[in-house]
Formats: sequence, structure tokens, C-alpha cells
Amino acid sequence: MDELEALVLALEVEKAEMRFYLEMTGKAKDERAKKMFLFLAKEEAKHRDIFEGKLMEKIAEKCRLPAVNEEFLKKLTPTYEGTLSEVKAVELGMEQEKLTWEFYEKAAVEAEDEDVREVFHELARIEKAHYELLRAQYDSVMKTGIWMNYQDFSLEVD
Repeated sequence: MDELEALVLALEVEKAEMRFYLEMTGKAKDERAKKMFLFLAKEEAKHRDIFEGKLMEKIAEKCRLPAVNEEFLKKLTPTYEGTLSEVKAVELGMEQEKLTWEFYEKAAVEAEDEDVREVFHELARIEKAHYELLRAQYDSVMKTGIWMNYQDFSLEVD
């Protein structure tokens, strides 16, 4: 997969993740769960903007518009049928974040342009931090039965 294809795929993944987290925000009953899902939706919106900007730069530079690899996109985006409990939504979010950070790490290695490589590296780190946030939430729920108050959890990325 070339750089343009990776960028357009990343843009679509971020949009799908944002939609998923917004949907979970609307469905969550617990206020802290709502806040966590809304935080993640906002983060994915920021990532979408970053990839959109970088994609536009590369399209202008290479004078070609890449197609979205629909099969690969399907593997990288959250899908489910029916309704999800908040715990299942967190599990699906964890799975999604892991797939995304692994894809970004691979895309960074394959990127030709240093700026594109750096964007993929940085967003891989952030997606991994999102995974850790969801993992901490999952551990909290499974051990105590209450949603953690994530102000006690550092959202800072090293």
C-alpha cells in the first residue's frame, strides 16, 4: 500500500471511529462512560483533521486521488450488530484502537515522506494511549463494577 492509499484509509478509519464513539456516547447510560466516549470521539475528529490535511498536501504534490481499499477498511473499522452494553462497547473500542495503532505503525514504516512517517508514528502513539484508557476502564468495570472516574487517569501521551 502506498503513502496516498494509507492516508486515505487512515482518514476513513478515523471517521468510522468517530461515528462509533459518538453513537456509544448517545447510548451510554453511565455519565462517566458518556464522557469517556465523547472524549474519544473528539480525539478521533482531531485525527481526522490531521489526516485530511496531510492527504490534501500529498494529493496536490502527486496529482492523483487514491481509491479507498474497501476490503481493508472493513477490517479496520468497528462493526457490530444489535445493541452493545457499555462493557461490550469498551471491548470493541479496545479492539479497534489496537488494530488502528498497528496499522499506523506499519504505515509509518512504509511511508516515503518523513512528514507522513512522523504523522503515522505520532497517531500510532495516541491510538495506543486510547487503547490504554479503554483497557483501564475495562479493568475498572470488571473488578469493581463501577466506571472509573478518569480524571484520576492520565490522558497525557509521553
